[in-house]
Amino acid sequence: MNKQQKKDTFFNRFVMFALVGIIAFALAGCGTDETSGETKEEITVAAVQDYPPFEYKVDEELTGFDVELVEAVAEKADLTVNWKIMKFDGIIPALQANQVDAAVSAIGIREDRLEVVNFSDPYFESGLSLIALKDSAIEGEADLEGKTIVAKQGTSSLKLANELAEKYNGEVTKLQDDATMYMELENGNADVVINDYPSVAYKINQDGEDSQLRIVGDMYPSEDYGIAISKGSEGLVEKLNTGLGELKDSGEFDEIYNKYFSEE
Repeated sequence: MNKQQKKDTFFNRFVMFALVGIIAFALAGCGTDETSGETKEEITVAAVQDYPPFEYKVDEELTGFDVELVEAVAEKADLTVNWKIMKFDGIIPALQANQVDAAVSAIGIREDRLEVVNFSDPYFESGLSLIALKDSAIEGEADLEGKTIVAKQGTSSLKLANELAEKYNGEVTKLQDDATMYMELENGNADVVINDYPSVAYKINQDGEDSQLRIVGDMYPSEDYGIAISKGSEGLVEKLNTGLGELKDSGEFDEIYNKYFSEE
């Protein structure tokens, strides 16, 4: 072997070892847990971005009770969450089409939904409230005769709104998000809004003296909330239920809950 051949052989080996090293380095940093070196399963979870205190953005980062809860449950279940923001009425269709693995946005566990998606164990007990302006003459359900009721598309609030409108000869306006619903009320285009009690109570508390809203009458019972999961993903249901159970047993669930809903 002459000198040129030796140089070529050395160069070829050098290139080969370099490429092996680069590939190994790339694989080591792809989809692994830095502390354990184990690959975590990644799930895509749908959520809205405008439903405080359950989901909202702070400095462009999604946060809220549901978000923190799912992140904590996922950690217990050795899962990594990839968030996908969408409108509420698009969530169930996205689950049916397997565009996302799961969803969380104060989603009530209802019989009609159970026909098309799975749910985790319940994690939140809720209720619905009538909301009127502070200077409104509406004091209770009996004052809804001929009134316009606003509710969000695809929610339990809309179901109740339709029932009350039929009972009191009223009209229903269906909208996509909370901000638009409250604006419709404040602009005089509607008489009441129906929404989840925790959400409106949080809004009134955050707005303080500037709030133009008040809750009318008693709270209507509603469904418990659960994490919605695509049909055929029973393994994921089991993982999330196990993580949720561990979170409750450890007391971490209460810490997250009290951060958003403590009355103290």
